[in-house]
Amino acid sequence: MAWFTEVDLEDLAGGRSFSRGQGYVEAVSNLRDLPDGVVATVRGTDPYQVRLYDADGGLDGECSCPYGEEGNFCKHCVAVGLRLLDRKRATGNARPRGAGDVDVRAFIATLGHDELVDLVWQHASEDPAMYQRMLLRALASAETVDIGLLAEQVERLEIDWINYGEEDGYAEGADAVIEALAALIPDRATEVQPLLRRAFCLIYQAAQRSEDHCGAAIGSAGDAWDAYLQACETDPPDPAELGEWFAEFRLGAPDGLEVSISDIADLLGVEGLDAYWAVLETANTTKPSDWTVRRLREELIRATGDLDALVACYAEDLSSPHRYVDIARLLLNERRTAEAIEWLERGRAGVDRWDHRASGLADLLVELYTEAGRTEEVIALWQARFQSEGSVETYRVLREAILAANPGRWPEQREQAWSLLRRRADDASLWSAGDVYVRVLLLEDEDEAAWDAIGRYRCDPQTRLAATDRRSATHPAEALAIYLPIIEAAVAQTSAIGYERAADLLLTLRGVFARAGRDFEAEVARLKAVHSRKRNFLGALRQRGL
Repeated sequence: MAWFTEVDLEDLAGGRSFSRGQGYVEAVSNLRDLPDGVVATVRGTDPYQVRLYDADGGLDGECSCPYGEEGNFCKHCVAVGLRLLDRKRATGNARPRGAGDVDVRAFIATLGHDELVDLVWQHASEDPAMYQRMLLRALASAETVDIGLLAEQVERLEIDWINYGEEDGYAEGADAVIEALAALIPDRATEVQPLLRRAFCLIYQAAQRSEDHCGAAIGSAGDAWDAYLQACETDPPDPAELGEWFAEFRLGAPDGLEVSISDIADLLGVEGLDAYWAVLETANTTKPSDWTVRRLREELIRATGDLDALVACYAEDLSSPHRYVDIARLLLNERRTAEAIEWLERGRAGVDRWDHRASGLADLLVELYTEAGRTEEVIALWQARFQSEGSVETYRVLREAILAANPGRWPEQREQAWSLLRRRADDASLWSAGDVYVRVLLLEDEDEAAWDAIGRYRCDPQTRLAATDRRSATHPAEALAIYLPIIEAAVAQTSAIGYERAADLLLTLRGVFARAGRDFEAEVARLKAVHSRKRNFLGALRQRGL
């Protein structure tokens, strides 16, 4: 019975990858059996390693190509599968050896000790990776452990670069070193600590020198770190030295490895934490604005639970309004609301009112003022925000705040707001100020003023249409004078979007034409005649029954 079929390959890969895989069958080489499947090499952009295997009676596979490493059953897997099916058609068997009538494991069990030793030794003599594993196991299990030889094996983990496709091989070798060193714990924990620390640093360094940002090596580095911590817990090292080393390592290490001060806080104790902090303080003196230094200092203070010290650390850099918000949120988490408000007020007083980054600060301050019932402060904030931004949204919120607190104040405030918007609309450098003024007038149902404003100020088509729509109810002829040029401009774009927009707008104007005493059908006919060669525009009109 066949292990899988072409249908299985196409179901897993999808039609596109299956079709492309058919063109790679001749690129398959070095097809070898495994107990649960096969491995092979496929020549693509690079040589890729493919493994197909029997997953509970079904087919699955993996490939070292970029698409395959994302978990996809790629065209290279398809090619190997098709080559295996070709073998089945030629030999009548496509099942992996060991999964059929021949039980290789049972056969191995019948071999004598000397035969097995010879077999393993022969394999190790031909496979450097296996020989390395056997050598490391022999070193770790020897009656007298040669630490010097183990140290040599650790140093071999230092490399200049891991080429694409070599990541897993490097990680397997690193794992073998870590396993050998970990086997010496707890009996030789003290001696093995420097080796594990060195291995951890070298593997992590190698992961940063990989063409593919080696996730496998990062995992090996994590295993080395865990083994190192286990050795330290068995026989604690000098806490001050450990703290200094760990601080220096983290200052120089890029992101990617999940290690933190909490991993070794118990090992460091007060003496070690003081040493760790001293290194960070020295770095802070040298590079006071360095993000990594600041992050590590904040992490350590956070681990100690000293909120005031953490606030002070945050306050060392108040170059951004966001820092005031961060401090306020720290205080709010501890229900120190009054202090949070004080910090936000300090931030608001010290920040440039045109700094767009201050919006988050103002939003949080408004939220806290509102919760505290400080209505006047809320209004003052929105007034300042409106003065700064001059947007429709800040106008709307300011209006709602004043009307909710004291409706009688709104007429005077409204006139002041409109005066500001008119001045901004007169400023040619403020591109959208005219749009804001017109839309605010429409928000207030000041249709006549809005109509007048679109004739005086620069406005985008959408704003002009909004004002024209209001005007069309009472002055349809004037509205058509705006609508029709916008339709012509949309058609002139000679794009599907422009044609659709022109047709949609024309469709809404039937009533406006009627109120203006003009012939709508005649206008549609005119447009069709003028633009008779624009088939897509005519099609858009037909779709709308025009």
